[in-house]
Amino acid sequence: MKYPIITFSLAATLGLFTTIATAEETQLSCSVNSQNLITNKTLKAEKAPPIKNSSGAAEIALAKHLKKIKAKMYGAFWCPHCHHQQELFGKQAWTTITYIECDPKGTNPRPDLCEKAKIQGYPTWEIKGKLYPGTQSLENLSQISGYKGKRNFKN
Repeated sequence: MKYPIITFSLAATLGLFTTIATAEETQLSCSVNSQNLITNKTLKAEKAPPIKNSSGAAEIALAKHLKKIKAKMYGAFWCPHCHHQQELFGKQAWTTITYIECDPKGTNPRPDLCEKAKIQGYPTWEIKGKLYPGTQSLENLSQISGYKGKRNFKN
């Protein structure tokens, strides 16, 4: 099924969002304008909405596998697709994921790492040296990461 993609461009210096409807895509992501990734130590950290879903054993096992192979997810606290990705894992499994906050206003931000990795949209997964933009199903993350465990994901 194809979904219309809605992208968000963050004007970090002004704290404004711009919404742009684009062509139909199968991946959902929020876009970023890299020149807006500035570090400002005086900004008060903003938080993403809380994760409501709980994790099953398969989600936790996949998260541990992703941690073991040093997979990373780049995102922004304000990105609804990043939040959806978190909900797919559930709160228990999500605590295991290596998450890199790209927005300088977020908690523990690392926009320098996002810029170095040339991240163009959120979420973006880095697995085995390759970037995978957009929300990824847990099944797809299992396949691209070489996960061999149970895949009876509940979320």
